[in-house]
Amino acid sequence: MNTATRADDLLVETIDGLLGDHCTPERIAAAEGTMDAKLWALLEDSGLTLVGVAEAHGGSGGTLHDHAAIVKAAGRHAAPVPLADTLLAGSLAAAAGINVQSGPIALAVERPGLAPVRVPWGALARHVLVVTGNGVALVQSSTLAPIRVGRNYAGDPWSDFSTEMVGTHTVGCSDVVTPSSAFGAAALNRALLMAGGLQRAVDLSIQYAIEREQFGKPIGKFQILQHYLSEMAGEAAASEAAADNAVDVIAAGARADECLLVCAAAKAYAGRAVATVTRLAHQIHGAIGFTDEHRLQHTTRRLWAWRDEFGSEAEWAALLGRSIATAGGAALWPTITQWPRAMA
Repeated sequence: MNTATRADDLLVETIDGLLGDHCTPERIAAAEGTMDAKLWALLEDSGLTLVGVAEAHGGSGGTLHDHAAIVKAAGRHAAPVPLADTLLAGSLAAAAGINVQSGPIALAVERPGLAPVRVPWGALARHVLVVTGNGVALVQSSTLAPIRVGRNYAGDPWSDFSTEMVGTHTVGCSDVVTPSSAFGAAALNRALLMAGGLQRAVDLSIQYAIEREQFGKPIGKFQILQHYLSEMAGEAAASEAAADNAVDVIAAGARADECLLVCAAAKAYAGRAVATVTRLAHQIHGAIGFTDEHRLQHTTRRLWAWRDEFGSEAEWAALLGRSIATAGGAALWPTITQWPRAMA
């Protein structure tokens, strides 16, 4: 994978067009509880499910920035398929020297002291990439028996697996892909999804504020709603900037500890922004934003789900706080304004 600093323009145009055509409110609603198989087939046939994975390992090639652009597009369009998870699992598998397989891939990361292992899309994935302290393995999902299944706020399925069952599938430690690095990458993946979803919530709110009239003029003319929209836009832009910064840092080859910190910052900020943006978006839309027919709720429910998956903003903010406290007060400003910084 090369270290280009921006995604391929044709790739961005292609994924936006494809998802824009197929992620209609009707299609998204119909796929709730499962996935849109027709959309997945189109994505897979186009090679878009394994962008960022080297061709030598069965992928489509491309950069980390290409990967990020696709994930943000999936968030922007509320794509009812495990595209982001498959892209990440494929990239981690290839980094560990494992050839990827076709079909959806879920990610199971063992975390010491925390059980069970929750796997988004685990019930629908054909394979699961398992990352534990013992190593990394790509296993058929049929070999993992979940102890519990359910759905997140968006209706997307998840599975819980016991740590003992997950751990039996990995042998031989990986210096490249560890539970810590994989969990950080998964958090960044969710931050990228949220960046796309937050921008969509802003766009939908602006459109509604222009079209909806009250007292003889568009509600967007009222100063309080202009303030709401401005605050939402700022939060969405900052969230995308934090996620993009993390992608830049990782692509530039920063140390593992630095990569974890920028992933933590991206996930913590995006999670915080979700609370503000979704609250104001639904205030602007009123009751219509919660109806099954309106696409706002397809976006906001996914934002609430992604905020909780692979670590909450509180968990990642605590990691940042501990890092700064350990490094000392002199490290605070460099941490905020630049990288890399000296780590204690």
